[in-house]
Amino acid sequence: MSTLQHAWLGNYEVSSTHCTGLTFARHSHDECVIGVNLIGEEKVWLDRREFEAGPGSITLYNPGQIQGGGAAHGAPWHFVSLYATAEQLAADLGLSHVEFDHACCFQPDLAQRLAAAIKGALSADAWLRERNEEALVLLLGEVVGVSGVRLAGSPKTSKSLISRAQELLASQLHQSPPLDQLGDELGLSKFHLLRAFQKETGLSPRQWAMQLRTCRAKGLLRSGVSASDVAHDLGFANQSHLNRHFRAAYGITPGRYQRVLKR
Repeated sequence: MSTLQHAWLGNYEVSSTHCTGLTFARHSHDECVIGVNLIGEEKVWLDRREFEAGPGSITLYNPGQIQGGGAAHGAPWHFVSLYATAEQLAADLGLSHVEFDHACCFQPDLAQRLAAAIKGALSADAWLRERNEEALVLLLGEVVGVSGVRLAGSPKTSKSLISRAQELLASQLHQSPPLDQLGDELGLSKFHLLRAFQKETGLSPRQWAMQLRTCRAKGLLRSGVSASDVAHDLGFANQSHLNRHFRAAYGITPGRYQRVLKR
């Protein structure tokens, strides 16, 4: 018996599986497959060799590799997976190509962070999915690094380049541009865009856009615009979405903020 959550996040396919005694026949994938084992021991057969991957292990499969295995009969197993074409993964990380040298890496801290980002990518909240896409890109840089792939150094980025990114985000606050579009506009891979933006601002592009959106919401509320209209005008999913982010930023709900101003 198994429970599967599955979603597409941009060009990544992600899933979370809870099961008991699940096994897979020998098979291959066209994509790179990255898995994180959270509970249970996985016995893996890969290209005529066998190994075990327990909690804290990250498994890495190149396209076309024959793999199989699973958990022992009756044994609980919880794992998350990410699928991406080698070409897409290379483009996102600013590499000419990607090929994993190690099939299994025991990296408990990285495994937990990667699993948390994949689970976040399964959220029904669009903003959380976008935030976790950013987190995944940065974490995938770490994953390919521990797998034996050498990442190129970050290209030099000027403050004017990051300012251009901020201008693009500010001009499309109601619907922030996808990372691919933002990176293409600036001539950077997703990975190098995120690293440069965070280094300059301390925030990811999505976080920066949300703080600006929330700041503008405060100004509109101060001028008497209703919370529901503010949410609509600034591209929040709904009023409760505005409430959550406004309260996180200012410690007060939009409604209460307007009532306080009227006193």
